[in-house]
Amino acid sequence: MAGTSPDLLAPGSLFQGRWEIVRCMVSGGMGALYEVVHQGTRRRAALKVMRPELVASVELRERFRQETMVTAAIDSDYIVGVFDGGTDAQSGAPFLVMELLQGHDLHQELVRCRQLAHDDVVVYLRQVAWGLAKAHDAGIVHRDLKPENLFLTRRDDGSPCVKILDFGIAKIIAESLSAAKTTRAIGTPVYMAPEQIRGDRSIGPSADLYTLAHVAYVLLVGAPYWREEHKEMKSVYPLMMAIVAGFKEQPTVRAAKRGAQLPAAFDAWFRKATAPDPLDRHDSALELIDELEAVFADHGVPATIRDPGPPT
Repeated sequence: MAGTSPDLLAPGSLFQGRWEIVRCMVSGGMGALYEVVHQGTRRRAALKVMRPELVASVELRERFRQETMVTAAIDSDYIVGVFDGGTDAQSGAPFLVMELLQGHDLHQELVRCRQLAHDDVVVYLRQVAWGLAKAHDAGIVHRDLKPENLFLTRRDDGSPCVKILDFGIAKIIAESLSAAKTTRAIGTPVYMAPEQIRGDRSIGPSADLYTLAHVAYVLLVGAPYWREEHKEMKSVYPLMMAIVAGFKEQPTVRAAKRGAQLPAAFDAWFRKATAPDPLDRHDSALELIDELEAVFADHGVPATIRDPGPPT
């Protein structure tokens, strides 16, 4: 791998001496994603190679490796499996080797369907909540949940299984940019919790709960809650200040403008889930989804069949 271009790995070449490049699946500003096959086991996997400048110091590279190993140790059906990771010695590029998934992310599902049925949203996000519960218990906060990082695949029996991608990456990159004294924001503004925008030194699991509520809104409505502000404001900074202050227009009112009818109780649920103060939010991701399910069940919308989560 030459220079600082993670998108130049040729098919047939070896990465780390053991992963054979099959093809580049996607390439962007942060790096590239490849389909690879292990030389020994012939197992197929996905290789994510990020740009070296994103994790520039030796200390942060070691932190990235440690974060990768912690994530790999989390045993959950709802977090993408990580097989390998670290920093490539030749190029300095951080990398992850993950299970190769078949399907598409929830952003693509939303583009296909425009709005998702409430029962599907509850099933999908309950699975995300199970994954978050395992990660939060391990001391890991995602920090960049969004539909693009939630991958919808299918089990052998055809039932849906949503897997969370990119755990731990946002935290390390944010620290790297802070060390470099850059003002570039890590995270997707319309989903970011106020404490992330403020740059609070301690970002806890509640930030993921805030984001999960906004993911629920976009899946149900078809557009992020902050879409209009994002379009109208010429700079991202006024948008961030609006997010820190909290929403003014009730989400049911805003949703109705896009043809999405939400129960009146959704407003109180969303207000609690996205409270500017993390202490005012739900205690866990599973509690948040339980209350979301109750919002629909208590207002004449049939209750969904619960996904029981991973077997015990």
